[in-house]
Amino acid sequence: MNELLRWGVPGLILAGPLHLLLGCCGMAPFWAVSLVAALPLGCVLHQSVRWRFEARDNGFRSPQRAALDVIIERGNLGRRPDRGDLAYQVYETVFYQRPEWQAIRDHAHRCHDHRFLNQSTALACALGTLLSLLALGTRPGAALLYLLALPVAGFILGAKSRQTFEALELFDRALVLSHWPLYEAALQTITGTGPTVGADRTQSS
Repeated sequence: MNELLRWGVPGLILAGPLHLLLGCCGMAPFWAVSLVAALPLGCVLHQSVRWRFEARDNGFRSPQRAALDVIIERGNLGRRPDRGDLAYQVYETVFYQRPEWQAIRDHAHRCHDHRFLNQSTALACALGTLLSLLALGTRPGAALLYLLALPVAGFILGAKSRQTFEALELFDRALVLSHWPLYEAALQTITGTGPTVGADRTQSS
C-alpha cells in the first residue's frame, strides 16, 4: 500500500496539467478518470527514475559509489574490470549478514526510497510545467497557477533528492571505513586471497 501511495504522489502532480492540456484540445476526461490515471502515471515516472539510475549510472554497483570506492581502493581492486560488481558483493555481504545492523539497513532503505520519490516528483513537476506552458494560450488562469507552483516545487524536491543522496554517500563511506576489517574479511572470503594492503592503513585515512 505504501508503494502505491508513493507512486500516486508524482502521478497526481502530473495529472492536473495533463488534464488541463487535454481540456484545451477538447479531449479532457472526467476528473475521476484523471485521478485514477495518476497511479499508473506515477508508476511510470518512478520506474523511469529507477531505470535511469540502474541503466545509465550502473545503479548500486557503480564504482563511483562512495562505499564501493573505499572497498576498491583498500582492497586493491582498481585494475579489475569487475571491480564495481565485486565491491558491491563485498558490501552487500557485510551489510546484510549482521542482525544488529537492522536499524542501519532500514534507515538506508528509507533514504533511497525518499530519494527516488523526490526525483520522480521533481520529474513530474518538470513535465507538468511543460504541459502548463502548452496550455497557457487557452487556459491562462489555471496554467499560470501551475507555472508558479511547479517549477519551485521541482527545484526544491530535486535539491532535497541530491542532499539525501550526498548524506547517504557520506554515511555509507563512514560505515565501511569504521568497519573495514569486516569488509576485508568478506573480500578475502569471496576472492580467496590473503590480507590486502588496505588492512595496514589507519582507520582515519
